[in-house]
Amino acid sequence: MKNYAYSLKTTKIKEPDFPYQGQKLTCASDLVQFARNLQDSDVEKMLCLYLDAQNTLICLQVINGTVNQAMIYPREVFKHALLAGATSIILIHNHPSGAVHPSDADINLTKKIMETGKVLDILVHDHLIIASDKFFSLREEGLIDFN
Repeated sequence: MKNYAYSLKTTKIKEPDFPYQGQKLTCASDLVQFARNLQDSDVEKMLCLYLDAQNTLICLQVINGTVNQAMIYPREVFKHALLAGATSIILIHNHPSGAVHPSDADINLTKKIMETGKVLDILVHDHLIIASDKFFSLREEGLIDFN
């Protein structure tokens, strides 16, 4: 039987569409401004923002999807969170259709990610949906108990 060893390495790169330098994103309108490039996308994309204990943005992940969905797996979201040393995350995705309200799949995904986060002690602050010039915050609309 052979023994194998694995090495995980991370490399910091900057996303040209979402530049950040230790920004603090304190409210939904800050998040919408930060993610404004999602408004013009013709495919669904999910941004996972990873924050430190002072709620400073330390890392982000962009997950590209198709015209009507982005396949998000909680294990991938939290793999990046753990590698970045994040204590909390914020999810943002767009709806190219222009419909700003969350689908049942959006709500279920958020609940699943929140449950996983509780086990790992990583807080989910919010999940925003951006469409055209509108946005929807699951936290602000009270659709999910973020406490």
